[in-house]
Order: sequence, then C-alpha cells, then structure tokens
Amino acid sequence: MGEIECKICYNDVPITNFISTTTKCNHKICRACLNKNLNYQLNTKGNAEIECLESSCKVLMEYEDMKRVASEDLFERYDYLCLRQAIRKLEDFRWCSNPRCGSGQEHFERDSAPIMICIACGQKTCYKHVIPWHEDRTCAEYDIEIETPEGSTRDAIERETKPCPKCKVRIFKTGEEVFLVFMFLNYRRFKVSFTLGGCSHMTCTNPGCHHEFCWLCSADYKDIFQYGNDRHKETCELYNKAPFRY
Repeated sequence: MGEIECKICYNDVPITNFISTTTKCNHKICRACLNKNLNYQLNTKGNAEIECLESSCKVLMEYEDMKRVASEDLFERYDYLCLRQAIRKLEDFRWCSNPRCGSGQEHFERDSAPIMICIACGQKTCYKHVIPWHEDRTCAEYDIEIETPEGSTRDAIERETKPCPKCKVRIFKTGEEVFLVFMFLNYRRFKVSFTLGGCSHMTCTNPGCHHEFCWLCSADYKDIFQYGNDRHKETCELYNKAPFRY
C-alpha cells in the first residue's frame, strides 16, 4: 500500500487515509488533519463555516460534506451551530447582556416592549440599544443621553466591552493589534484592555493579569483546557456535553 505526503502535516500517510474535504474541489488531506481542524473550528471557535484546508482554496464545506466526513459527535455539533447561526441572523435576535451568560433569543415584541428578559439567566436587556436595561429611563430618554460626549462614551463601553472576570478591567474584542487605552468618564478613569482574537478565547492584556476566558460566558479557559468544553456555561454556544479536550 502506497504512501503520499499530506500537504497540511507533511507526514507520509497511506493513500487510503486521505479524504476530500468538499465535493466542490479536488483537494484531499489526511483524516487526522481533517478531524483536528473540525474539532478546532466547531468546538474551540464555534464556527460552522469551515473552508477547505488547502491554502489557495476558499471553498466552504457544505451540510452534505460534513455529514459524509465528520464523526457523529462532530456532525451533531455542526448541526447545532448551524441552527444557532441561522437564529442569530434573525432581525429580532439579541444576545443577553449578562457577560456571564452567553445566551441569546428572539424578542418578538421588539421596540414596542423593549425590555428583553433572558430566559436562561433573567437578565434585563434593552432590545433597542443592546445593553443592560437602563433603569429609570425610557429608550427615548436614553437616546437623548447618548447624544452627549459623556453619554456616548458610556454607551460605547456598555455595548462594546466586557469586564475581565479576574481584574475587572473592561475588555474590547478586536482582531487587530493589542492596545491599552484609558478612557475618562465623570472624572473617573476607565482602563480598557484591547485583546486579540476573532474567536471567543480571550486573553486580558492588562499587565499582571493575562487571564484567559470565554468572551461569550466568561468561563475560565484554564478549566476548559483541563476538562473540556463542558466547563463553559450551559447557556453558552461553545458548551458541549461531549467535551472536546485540548
């Protein structure tokens, strides 16, 4: 039985261990590399849009491709993420504003009843502004407030950042470079740590902290690395009853 080199891991692998990632391209990789990539994309990144691993190819794996090549557990995970992805695209879908929840839901009343109560944790979220519900202010009053520089800054902090579970510094998620910036609001200093990453695995860049946690549910990645994805909150889309261990 002949062997050929896998273009991903560069190991010599029996020809029978190669498989086509998609039916729309002719690129084949070894099963070990394919399984590692599916595990990483589905269980670590929570990503259901998976490209062929050939560097020059951007063809996406389709539902039938995944059904053909994935294990039962991985296909179940893929099916779940596809459903979540479809729900997220609905116009009336909103994420819960509780940084330790990771759940989201449709809010059919929309602006007519803007207080969305999370069915998973009970947090009140403003449907219109996508922040924790602004107590004692209507949405119209909040709109006026955020027209001021101070109100605009406060709104941006509420919408775009989350507190690090360890040091409580506000975290801003970006795929660009890492920065540490200082914001001033009501004569108080707000330190905001900009982190790397397009996925949900965050690392706080505050000196002396460097805590690693899930952006969606704030779960500690030290536990996730040691025990698997069942250490995410059960409301988090990265939670998996059949935990993927690193």
